[in-house]
Amino acid sequence: MLVIRDLGELVAERGTDRCDIGGAKPRTILAVLCAHAGHPVSAATLIAEVWGPDAPERTQRALESQIWRLRKALSPRGEASVIVTDRAGYRLDLSAATVDSVDFDSAASAALDESGTATIDDLDDVLRRWRGEPFTTAISTPTVDQARRRLISVRAAVLGRRADLFLAAGDADRALGEAQALITLDPLDEHAWSVKIAALAAGGQRAEALTAYRDIRELLATELGVEPGAQVRAAQLHVLDDHSRAVRRVRLPSQHTSFVGRETELSMVVGLLDAERAVAITGIPGVGATRLAIEAARRAADSFDDGVWYIGLRGDADVATTITETMRIQPSADAGTALDQVCNHLSAMSVLLVLDRVSESELVRDGLVDKDIDTILRRCAAVTVLAVGVPSGVDGEHVVTVHPLPTEAPGDTMPPAHRLLVDRIRSATGQFDVGADDLGDLDRICRAMGGLPLGLELAAARTVTFSIGEVADQLDTAVPEPVTRAFALAFDAMDDDLFDRFTRLTALRNPFTAALAEAVCDSPSIADDLSELARRSLLWRIRGTRYRPTRFTIPDSVADHARAKRPDKSAAASQARDAAIVELLAATPMRITAHSARDLARVDDDHSSVMAFLESVVIDPVLLDSHIDLLERLGAYWFFRRRLADGIRVLRLASATVADGACSPRTSAMVALALGSALAFSQNTDEAHQHLTAYTPDELESLIVPGDRDPDTHTVRLALASLAAWTGDDHAVAADYAEWAAATIEGRDVDTAPTVIAAQALCAVIAGEIAQALDMAHTALALGTERGDPLATYLAAVMLGIAALVSGDTRMGLRWNDQAFRSYLECGGVQICDSMEQRGNHLSAAGEIGRAGRAFAVSRRYAVDAGLEWPRSPFTRDSLRTCREIDPTEFENGWHAGWGDAGDALSTNDHQAFSGM
Repeated sequence: MLVIRDLGELVAERGTDRCDIGGAKPRTILAVLCAHAGHPVSAATLIAEVWGPDAPERTQRALESQIWRLRKALSPRGEASVIVTDRAGYRLDLSAATVDSVDFDSAASAALDESGTATIDDLDDVLRRWRGEPFTTAISTPTVDQARRRLISVRAAVLGRRADLFLAAGDADRALGEAQALITLDPLDEHAWSVKIAALAAGGQRAEALTAYRDIRELLATELGVEPGAQVRAAQLHVLDDHSRAVRRVRLPSQHTSFVGRETELSMVVGLLDAERAVAITGIPGVGATRLAIEAARRAADSFDDGVWYIGLRGDADVATTITETMRIQPSADAGTALDQVCNHLSAMSVLLVLDRVSESELVRDGLVDKDIDTILRRCAAVTVLAVGVPSGVDGEHVVTVHPLPTEAPGDTMPPAHRLLVDRIRSATGQFDVGADDLGDLDRICRAMGGLPLGLELAAARTVTFSIGEVADQLDTAVPEPVTRAFALAFDAMDDDLFDRFTRLTALRNPFTAALAEAVCDSPSIADDLSELARRSLLWRIRGTRYRPTRFTIPDSVADHARAKRPDKSAAASQARDAAIVELLAATPMRITAHSARDLARVDDDHSSVMAFLESVVIDPVLLDSHIDLLERLGAYWFFRRRLADGIRVLRLASATVADGACSPRTSAMVALALGSALAFSQNTDEAHQHLTAYTPDELESLIVPGDRDPDTHTVRLALASLAAWTGDDHAVAADYAEWAAATIEGRDVDTAPTVIAAQALCAVIAGEIAQALDMAHTALALGTERGDPLATYLAAVMLGIAALVSGDTRMGLRWNDQAFRSYLECGGVQICDSMEQRGNHLSAAGEIGRAGRAFAVSRRYAVDAGLEWPRSPFTRDSLRTCREIDPTEFENGWHAGWGDAGDALSTNDHQAFSGM
């Protein structure tokens, strides 16, 4: 089937192949046929359209030649021609081709039918078909231009209907944005103006609604010499009939764009204004604090009988004088100062004052108490103050810090920064429907601007002249001056010591913990510093949970500007970070102990900064030699914390550095063993085998052991390599490493013995020595419990659980599974895929179909999250088949419940939720 895409650039496609239509004339012929799709077009009409009304007599032959070439281009492999010749002329056969404009027109007609049942989602589906102005690469002809105008008007009708639905649903902001975009396209669109007037009134902007009515009335009189139609007049009358006292007294700046991306903060501020008398909104310049304050004040207006006033504080003028001038308070004989005049005037009024410090110099006043505001609040009992930019500092003031808009969102949801950018592009250009090709460029723009609304507004303004891709390219290399100045103002408002510590923090990767921040800044007051920086919106807080501490993130754009301002501090900051990471890793032992959950979690909480350190180490032979022992310590971390992909990436870089021959033989051997273990744990068996067998036991002992500080380190190293090879199904290598590990402890009673015995037990199972394996498992279990070795306990319980499954003892199997799960969590593990899969097999054997389905789903989702193949156990496929045969409904219900539960646990880090499931 041929697909003709005529909305936007005119192209034709067969499957994944694009047809070469040719030059302007064949494109125009095809455009005319598309405009009359399904109906014949006479040769005379085509000649007049393409060659003009004065075409020479022989043009008929030229037309036939162009038609022949066009047919050949559209059917390159001899497919049936989509251009049919009949008595009336040439016709585009819609049974052999689909045409975008035809599909769009049909879908729009269905959505706009008189039944009025179309929803916003239905209209969105129609609008997604629109790629751009029709027939853009065809010659402008009467037929093409008429078809283009008609399709554009159909799209405008769909947009108008969508604006009506937004308004009916109470979403005045989106209705306003849609109406403004339509007005930009057609300034005389009365329906769009009626929606704009109604949306402004619904949002509490009555004065702006009446101003909009005056604007369209003057425009119609000037352009057409007519009065507004019934729709516009009805919208105006509705505004005039609204006698709400609070709305009539709202004195706020007019806003002509919709409010986007701050729904949570808006709800919070409106709630505070209803309950508190002093509220402040702070944030770096350009973050949108003023816009948030105006919107919150507008929505809270009904709570203030005497209205809402916006007071712009500029220059050196004091608060009282500015209020007097703005509210036009008349002087009185008994009030000597401006402050007294204000207090006398407001003493009996219920009013909200929005005090916006719009002067850049006012930023330096941060932290001081504004005595005028304090006096007004004390003497005027029904006055509420909303300070913007800088807190007033009065007692009891609630401060809301506004951060740049997030550039990421869960799932397929469009992030707030992207939503704002799209909205502003629509307002600037009149139309913009996001296509799949635009998403990458939108993301580049949002990240370049760091989610700062000021930057997004400036970027949107450029799209009037440049394409989205061109704007993204521009902002990759040069940030607009107003954005740079906004950051400079935020930095200048800090004292040198605080800014120095902030610059150090920019060396950390996001997110980072307060503990690492303290180590990097060497500051005992880091908690206060982080709170102050968060209040200034220079960093964001990620609230902690019972499973993870509070962490912080600095937007990349903010960090880049800070480093550019103090380039001399960057090297010192990186050195401080590296020293802190070295200390963190040095405190993380290789051997799994009862404290491993805490130790591995500390590394995981600052994983990004740890990776930044390691990435700088593994590409430098000298640093790699110095820190190879720290790198090796992370072997258990990669496995237990679902970080194997990161570990393999870092170790591959280390392996490349080693291959250049600049590292010591000890480093070369340790990198080979570490990389082989990580690959084996990821079940990359063939590649893992090459690294795990690159050195003999004697070579490993002679090269590595002399540099070990702990005599039992080599035992742990060999035991972990055995477990890795066993996981990767390289059983012969696993048995060799287990035997070598056992040799290191022969005749000694050491704490590493339980893990070594557990590894031997696993290898004995594969060798068919079941009785010996079970005996070893019980020994490892007893020793592991006695000596606080959760890894040995976990491995032994897993093996005993498998034995119970084979013997059909499901009761004991579930008990062993519980023991394995608890021990695994004690190891610090968060990849519960294997434990849940084994539990599903036990529950399946016990006839617990729903519970089995839930356990299997949890296992499957954890495997998908880690990029692991599933199922991982040889028993699972039979269990799944049995469950679906016995009770498919109960199994599916359990599966769906488990899939959702696993998603919640992965997002909250609450892996203990499945204990005893």
